[in-house]
Amino acid sequence: MEYLERLTEPGAWEEYYEDCAGREYITKRELAKLRRLIDSGAYREPLAGWLSGGDFPCAQRRIINKMGSEKKRVVYTFGDAENHILKAIARHLHRYDTVFAPNLFSFRVNSGVRKAVAYLTRRPGLAAKCAYKLDIHDYFNSVNVDLMVPMVREVLSEEPLLCRLIEQILRNPRVWCDGALVEETKGIMAGIPLSSFLANLYLSDLDRRMYEAGALYARYSDDIIVFADSEEELARYRAEITGTLADRGLAVNPKKVSQTAAHEPWTFLGITFRDGVLDVSEASVRKLKGKMRRRARKLYRWKSRSHATDERAIRAYIRHFNAKFYDNHAENELTWARWFFPVITTADSLAVLDRYMVECIRYIATGRHSKANYRLRYETIKQYGFRSLVHEYWLGREEEEPTVG
Repeated sequence: MEYLERLTEPGAWEEYYEDCAGREYITKRELAKLRRLIDSGAYREPLAGWLSGGDFPCAQRRIINKMGSEKKRVVYTFGDAENHILKAIARHLHRYDTVFAPNLFSFRVNSGVRKAVAYLTRRPGLAAKCAYKLDIHDYFNSVNVDLMVPMVREVLSEEPLLCRLIEQILRNPRVWCDGALVEETKGIMAGIPLSSFLANLYLSDLDRRMYEAGALYARYSDDIIVFADSEEELARYRAEITGTLADRGLAVNPKKVSQTAAHEPWTFLGITFRDGVLDVSEASVRKLKGKMRRRARKLYRWKSRSHATDERAIRAYIRHFNAKFYDNHAENELTWARWFFPVITTADSLAVLDRYMVECIRYIATGRHSKANYRLRYETIKQYGFRSLVHEYWLGREEEEPTVG
C-alpha cells in the first residue's frame, strides 16, 4: 500500500500526530488544530476526491514581508486539510534522504546550519583557501517544472500515486489571488510543505558531482559556497556551478555574490568566519537593527496615539523580540537561539545588538535619542522582560558543557 492510500486510515494520522507532538518547536495551537482535523476526519474528503481521479485544490498566492526587511516575497498555501496532507507527505519524503549528497544541509533530518558550518570549518587549512559564495534569485518560484517532474518520477518510482499528486500540483498553472483564479508560472511554490524536498532534489546532481570531485562545497537550499586552494581551481568550480544553474533556468542574485581570497573572512548562512572565529554576519546584524528601529518607531507612534504607558509599549516591544530570539515555536520560523547560538564562537555581535535594543527601548519612552534617555534605568528595562542576547548565549553554552563526576 502506498503512503497516500495509508493516509486514508486513522492510524497513519495518529502516527503523524505523535511525530508532531514530539517536536519541541510546534505550537500548542497548531497541535490542537491538527487534533481537531484528525478527530473530525476532515482529511478524508480531499484525499478520497483526489484518489478517485479528482483535482487537488489550487493554491492561494500571498505576498508577505521578507524576514528582517521591508522587501516582499511571494508564497503559496492551501487550506488546512490539504496543508496537513502535504505536511504528512513531506514528513514521509524524509525516507528518500539518502538520495542527497552529504554536502546538502537544508530540510534534512539531523541536519541544519550547525552541521553545515561544522562540515566546512573542520577541514584542515580552511583559512588558507579562497571561497566563492552565491545566492540563487527567487529559487523556489523559478524552478522549471518540466525539468523537475522527471526527477520526481525517478526518485519516487515506487510510489506512482504520490508522483501523480506532486506532478498535478506542479503542473496546475492556476492559483487563487485576491479571490480570483489566475494563471502564472510558479515553480515549486515557496511556502507549500513539499517545496523544501523539491528544492533539495532540483540541484541534487550538482551537489553530488561536487562531492565526488572532492570539492569543499556546501548548499543550504538557495545558498551555495565552495572553497579551493587556488584561484584557478575556484574558477573551475564557479563555472560548474553557474553553468548548472543556467541550464536549470536559475539566476544568481548579483547582490549576494562574493569571492574571497585566502585568509579573508567569508560569510555563509548569516555566519562570518574570520581567523577561526565564527560570529553573526554584519548583514544579519544590520537587518536586525533595521527591524528593531522600525518596531521602536511604530510602538512610539502607537503609544502617543493611544496614550498608553511607557511600560506597556516597552513590554510589547520586548515580547516581540524575545519571541524572535528565543520563544517563537512556529514551525517555519527559526529563532536566533536555534540558528545562531549553536554555531557562533563569540558574543561580540550579540553585545552590539544588546546595546542597540536598549537604545530603541529608551527611544520608545521619549521619542528621542539623548542623554535624558538614561533616566530609564537598565534594571527597570530588565524588569520589563528584557533578556540580554549575550547572557542567554553564554547561559546556553554552560548548559551544553558536560558535567564531570
